[in-house]
Amino acid sequence: MNWILGSIGIFLILSGFVIWRFRLVNLLSNVDGSRVIDKEKATRLTFYYLLILGSCFLVLSCVIEDMSERNLILTLACFIPVNMVVVVFYLVAQSRNMR
Repeated sequence: MNWILGSIGIFLILSGFVIWRFRLVNLLSNVDGSRVIDKEKATRLTFYYLLILGSCFLVLSCVIEDMSERNLILTLACFIPVNMVVVVFYLVAQSRNMR
């Protein structure tokens, strides 16, 4: 297990949980607190986004150890677009929660 990627994944999951649990909308740079319609929905979306992203990092940290260089490049080439699609879905969902 690659400990750096695993630590990043755990940090993302825990920070998402803290944002959701304590409704810390002010920590979100892409959300204007005065324009949010439903703060609970905004923090829940952030938690799901960080949960997915952190899980991807954890899975990547586990499978990265036993890969050849070619498979590693292919995995990273798939990892980046998947994360970009997740970001787009997150931003679209957040924009629907704004006035």
